[in-house]
Amino acid sequence: MTTTIRPIDPGQRSTLGTIVTDQLRDHVIHGRFPPGTVLGEVDLAARFGVSRGPIREALQRLVQEGLLRREPKRGISVPKLDPADLRDVYLAREAIETAAVGRAIERGGTSLATALRSLVTRMEAAAEKGDWAAVADLDMAFHRRIVEASGSPRLGRLYASVLGEALAFLNMNDRHRGRPGVTADHSDLAELIAAGDAAASIAAIRRHYTTSVDRLTRPDGTTEAGRPDGDAAEAAASAHRTTRGRHVTARTAT
Repeated sequence: MTTTIRPIDPGQRSTLGTIVTDQLRDHVIHGRFPPGTVLGEVDLAARFGVSRGPIREALQRLVQEGLLRREPKRGISVPKLDPADLRDVYLAREAIETAAVGRAIERGGTSLATALRSLVTRMEAAAEKGDWAAVADLDMAFHRRIVEASGSPRLGRLYASVLGEALAFLNMNDRHRGRPGVTADHSDLAELIAAGDAAASIAAIRRHYTTSVDRLTRPDGTTEAGRPDGDAAEAAASAHRTTRGRHVTARTAT
């Protein structure tokens, strides 16, 4: 294992377990440990410059989060996520996010839309630079913001429990890189929320998870319609909705 880990600052030892967990989670989510990598306490302790106690605590926490797996006779390793894992994670995301968006709109769709537009602007800048890891991070931040805006701590905790796995899968999969229309999709969802159209927002979220799973799990990277995902998403959501005197194209969010 050649991944470089920044040693822990001794001055931060009062929160050592949390610091180690956060750093290790970041490495796993962003693909710095390839799937199948076995993570040993002794090796990680040396890399972090800490004792095995905080390492053991961090490993146990990430196993609970689903980012690592414990296997008999093999120890703890980075899982190789398969299409069934992805479908299950996205099923959970869809259920949580569609439950949250209506409540989020009721509590303040205009202010939420402003925050989402800002994230879209940052996504556009990252996409222009070809920084697809940043695009994936901002993608997750966009959807997490919708759930947070619902004001439900329990929905927030549920969403956080699957978000790491979703981001890890994206960072292991090249098919989200350079996908046409990824920022426009998010912009359209923000406008639906700004218009207060909960039903259209829910429909857009559902279409997103259907087409995203299709694209990420098919060998040729196409959707069920057989077209590249950008074109299929465009066609699937081409209906124009009139809300508060303006037309909004309900294309898929990512």
